[in-house]
Formats: sequence, C-alpha cells, structure tokens
Amino acid sequence: MPRKYSVRLITIPMSHYCEKARWGLERLDIDYFEERHLQVFHYPRTYWVSGGPNVPVLIDKQTVVHDSTAILKYLDRYASIDQQLYPQDSEHRSRVESLEDLFDDVVGVESRRWIYYHFRNKLTQAIRTAGQGAPWSEKLLMPALYPIFFLLINKLLKPTSNNVENGLNKVRDIVKTTDALLLKNNTHLLDDRFSAADLSLACMLAPLLLPRNYGIRLPEPDELPEAAKPVVDEFRNTATGEYVLQLYETERLSIKS
Repeated sequence: MPRKYSVRLITIPMSHYCEKARWGLERLDIDYFEERHLQVFHYPRTYWVSGGPNVPVLIDKQTVVHDSTAILKYLDRYASIDQQLYPQDSEHRSRVESLEDLFDDVVGVESRRWIYYHFRNKLTQAIRTAGQGAPWSEKLLMPALYPIFFLLINKLLKPTSNNVENGLNKVRDIVKTTDALLLKNNTHLLDDRFSAADLSLACMLAPLLLPRNYGIRLPEPDELPEAAKPVVDEFRNTATGEYVLQLYETERLSIKS
C-alpha cells in the first residue's frame, strides 16, 4: 500500500523559497511528502489547496499554510526551545524577522531574477534542474508550453540586463552588511544561535552560490553560462558566501545525511 503522510509540502523543487520550507521541516525531523511541480504547472494545485498561486504550501492534516516565512513560524510550534528559529525575546525576535524579510524581499527576488536571466535560453538544462522529482507529464509538456512560460516570466520578473545588474548591486550592499554582522558575532548573524535569519540568508543566496546539499542538485559553477560564472565566484569569495556554503556543509548536510 502507498505510504500515507500527514504532512505534505507543495513545491517548485528548485525554488529557494521552497528550500526554506524543506529545510525547516527536515531540521525538526518531521516526516513529510514533497509534492513537486514545474513552474506554472503548480498553479492548479496551489489555487485548489490555498486559493493562491504561490509555493511553498504546507498541508498539516487540516491546516494549510502558504508562504515560506509563515511555514517556518508555524513549524516553530513543533520545536524545542533550543531548536526554535524565532527567539522568545521580543527585541531579538524583531531583529531576526527584519533580516529575514530583507533577505526574502530583496536577496530572494534578485537572485531569482538573475538565475532566470541566465537560463532563459537554456531550456534543456533548465528542465533538467527544475524538473527533479516533478511529474514526467509536466517535463514532457514544458517544451511545447515554453513560449507561454517565457512570456509569463518576462512579465513577472522583467529579467532585463539592467534590472539584473541593479538587482545584483542591491544584493552586494546587503552582503556588505551581513559580512559586518558575521565579523561582529563570529558564529551566526545575530548571536551564537542559528535563527530564521541565517536559514533565510542561506536559501535566498543559494542561486548565486550554487551550494551542494541543497534540496535538489543545483548546477556546478562550470555548468553555468560563461557570463554567470564570475558572479558566483564573486559571492563565494565574500565572508557571507563562505558562511552560507559552510551552513550547507554543516547544518544542512547533517539533516540530510
């Protein structure tokens, strides 16, 4: 008989927002089923379940939670005090939430725009990466529907060269701030505990760092278009980039292994 799961997570497998929810579930050792879809193909499912277009969507018995931050906050109820991603102290919690919002709203948006810009004409490679674990029917249909998908992405993300470069400059400014925080606090962004801010930074920067131990296999740097490689090298050679890659080798790998 097929195994039954009380917790399901609807995702686009390559999405760094979905990685954030995956990481949150797995660090608490919560048994769940990940329902993966290619971009656009997820719409019927998410509208049916949550009434909106966005992933990730968490289904926990009768409870439906969408948005990666809302999912992390929901999961904190299952965590011990030592595992909680949001501090109980209100001032400290506010600092964590402010950084988390900054990473989600700027770093996540701009790293996504950057990766779509560089893979917009790499259909085969894009499907190979984005389609890991997605239904075969979606992967077979994507080439035929790609012109529509491309138009939708252009409308939503506006991945022009100017927008991409301006977005990278915003991320560079934020990385200078996180570099300084890491220098000040030594171990994590805000104190000696891993928090939602650290987890969100790691996920939102992932498209620009291509870490191993991500929830799916990301391309290796040498598999990137030539124009994209210097950007990955640049961010990997920052204190923040080194910190995030270390998190994927320690915090993330220890969960997955």
